[in-house]
Amino acid sequence: MHCDILRKGTGVPLIFLHGFLGTGQDWRAVVEHLIHRTCLAYDLPGHGKTPWTDDEIEDLLAKALPSEPINLVGYSLGGRIALRFALRHPLRIHSLTLLSTNYGLSNSEEKEKRIKTDQAWAHKILSLPWDKFLAQWYAQPIFSSLQQKPAIMRKILSTRTLQKPQGLVNALLKWSLGHQKCYRNELQQFSRPTKILYGEKDEKFIGFYGDWPQAYCIAKAGHNLLFESPQMVADLLL
Repeated sequence: MHCDILRKGTGVPLIFLHGFLGTGQDWRAVVEHLIHRTCLAYDLPGHGKTPWTDDEIEDLLAKALPSEPINLVGYSLGGRIALRFALRHPLRIHSLTLLSTNYGLSNSEEKEKRIKTDQAWAHKILSLPWDKFLAQWYAQPIFSSLQQKPAIMRKILSTRTLQKPQGLVNALLKWSLGHQKCYRNELQQFSRPTKILYGEKDEKFIGFYGDWPQAYCIAKAGHNLLFESPQMVADLLL
């Protein structure tokens, strides 16, 4: 897996996993506020400079990540992957921070619906011109707050030009939320220090985490906390 060393420093390293369509470079705005800390960001398989592989992501991370305990940070899809890795390898985790992360769907009907939705998006990735696909993707209600912040939206779109469509399709279908176990209980009982971050305008996650003691609601932000509130994310990481 390709790794970007975004900052060299001291202390327990911070390891960052991006969301769908992203790369490790998505974390740069957050890392700007993490002075003196070691910050490593990985491109997930099928994204950026990491080619797609059918190998299990937990096994790839086990080989790629530093062997000493780490502060593992994941956003959205990267948060779901971080959660799975942390539950499988708790002794390798110093702390876990999940941004805008779904712990899983609770019934088969919801899972089947999500799989069909992701299959439809996969078809669009392969059939639409790239700019048309991106326009439709970011028109989803979950990104409504971004639609009101054109400067941030332009910045995000400028980072999405180097992706390979087939790799994204493979990642979307293999890691569909419809295939994921519901980890609600395991996350609540996880033994390592854990923080859950979500945006005030991200209503789905308010419903998930609104009464969790380890959850933090970030004001004036929606789903994409990396770009909308990098300073607040960095403050909470520290």
